[in-house]
Amino acid sequence: MQTTTEYLIWDKIVSSAKSRFDAQLYSNKFKNMQSETFDKLILHIIVGFASGEDHESIAINLHNELDHFGIDVREGIIETIVSDKHVVFSAEIYAAYLTFSMLEDGAPDAEVLGYVTDLLENPNIY
Repeated sequence: MQTTTEYLIWDKIVSSAKSRFDAQLYSNKFKNMQSETFDKLILHIIVGFASGEDHESIAINLHNELDHFGIDVREGIIETIVSDKHVVFSAEIYAAYLTFSMLEDGAPDAEVLGYVTDLLENPNIY
């Protein structure tokens, strides 16, 4: 079961991703989709890349999820949406990878949230 802090971690990652592209344009294309579902699709893209999935697998899985929700979207549109997200969401993908790794290693949720927040809000190049 997900804790409140874990929810905040994933919300932070999705919110950051939504600020990196025209989320409003895409949400308008999916007018019948609830904003919570739209956020889950963004998270799905991020988690897919963080887990090592390729573009095609992510696009197929997203298409299937949308179909499950009763939203008819051509596969080509989904492929276009996913095509550049490994670059656009690179910080969020790394944050998701870091989250998985730290939680698996037993790090406290609050510590993970701190690292993710720092990574996404104050990126530094060393």
